Amino acid sequence: MLDFIIENKIYVTYIFELIAALSGSYYLIKTPNARKEIIYFSWFLWFVLLVDLSGAYALWAYFDDYKTFPFLEDSLFTRNVWLYNWLNLISISFYSYLIIKQIIRIKYKGILKFALVGFILLGIFKLTSSDQLFYRYDMSIKFVGALLLIIAIGIYYFELLMSDQILDIKKNLLFYISVGVIIWHLCVLPIQLYSVYFSVENVDFIMMYAAILRYCNIFMYGIFSFAFIYCANGKSNSKNLGGVKNAEK
Repeated sequence: MLDFIIENKIYVTYIFELIAALSGSYYLIKTPNARKEIIYFSWFLWFVLLVDLSGAYALWAYFDDYKTFPFLEDSLFTRNVWLYNWLNLISISFYSYLIIKQIIRIKYKGILKFALVGFILLGIFKLTSSDQLFYRYDMSIKFVGALLLIIAIGIYYFELLMSDQILDIKKNLLFYISVGVIIWHLCVLPIQLYSVYFSVENVDFIMMYAAILRYCNIFMYGIFSFAFIYCANGKSNSKNLGGVKNAEK
C-alpha cells in the first residue's frame, strides 16, 4: 500500500491539506478576533483532511486482502465512493455558504441562499435515494453545485469591483480563498466530464486525471496556506476580510 501511495504521489495532497489546516490554525492564533466564517473555514480544512485520510481505508483493505477488515469484502463499503460523494456535497455547500455570506446586495443574497438550500436538499435526496451512491460519483451534484458556486463567486467579485475593498484586496483573505476554489473547479470539472472512462482498463486516463487533480490540489491548498500566513503576518483587519462595505444594496 505504501509503495502504491508513493508511486502515485497520493501523499502530496495529504501534505498540502495538512499545511493548509496548520496555516489556518496559525492564522486563528495570530488573529484572536477573526471572523466566524474564517474560523469555520479553518476547522473545515481539518475536517477535509480527516475525511481524506479516512478514505484510505479502501486502499488498506484492498492491499491487506481484507484481513484487517474482513467485513468490507464484497460489501457496499468496499470502495470509498460513498464517502467522497458526501464530501463533495458538503464541500460545495460550505464554499457556497462562505461566499454568499460576503455578498451585500439583499436581492442577490436571498436568491443564492434559496438556491443553496435547494441544492443541499436535492443533493441529500439524490444520495439517499440512489442505488449508485456506493458505485459511482454523482456528477449532477458536482456540476449543479459548481454552477451555484461560480455564480456566487462572480457576484462577489462584482461587488468587490464596485467597492473600496478593491483598493485593499491583497489583505482580503476570502478573496484568496475564492480564487483557489474557483480555479480548482474550472480545471477539475472539465475532465470529470469523462469520468465514465475511469476504469482499470484506462490506465492513461487515470494517470492524467490523477495528475490534474494533484496539481489543482497543490494550487488550491497552496493558495489557502499562503493567504493565511500572509494575512496573519500582515496584521490585516479581520473584520474587513472579505466584507464589502460600500457596495450598493
